[in-house]
Amino acid sequence: MKKKMILFTLVLILVIISAFCILNFSSTARDINHAVNRPGSVPVNIIYEQKGSKGSMVFCISSGVEGLFTAAVKENMFGYRLAYWVAQGDIKITIDKVGLTESYFPNINKITPPMFYGIVGNPEIKRVKIIEKKRNIEAEAKIVDANGYRLWLINMENFQGSQFDIIGLSDDDKEISHRHDNISPLTVEQKPTKM
Repeated sequence: MKKKMILFTLVLILVIISAFCILNFSSTARDINHAVNRPGSVPVNIIYEQKGSKGSMVFCISSGVEGLFTAAVKENMFGYRLAYWVAQGDIKITIDKVGLTESYFPNINKITPPMFYGIVGNPEIKRVKIIEKKRNIEAEAKIVDANGYRLWLINMENFQGSQFDIIGLSDDDKEISHRHDNISPLTVEQKPTKM
């Protein structure tokens, strides 16, 4: 009787582990491109990937209307899973009007740090500076070439509050673009969002 109970317990544990593996495997994609291009979603092209310890922050441009999609993609032993995403509509309108776009991405499950990012469309803008209103702290964003787009991004872990100025500067520090952003009710120092 004791052997049957041990055998039954082992079989039950094996079935539970198998079900867990099958469910996790079926909800993941084999690569990041498939994770962000799920069936039924707007097709996007990845222009830049910012790797982290538990996954990646992926920047994509949609086909047709030029929208900027940003996603937190978690990587595990089964593949890649889309944890969170944010979309900016037609970026061309904003770029034509202001010279650059901006958006905030919160800390998601510690996959990505809190970040401000956007596309620089005005060729006169060579630097992007962020100023925190709460303590008047400023830092310069990194600008990267992302498949023909100039993507700016900055890790916001050292910032506080919800109000920021985003300034596009020329080589000689001439202000080309100045935007005010308020991410309220969010704050950059809040705990990671769990997805």
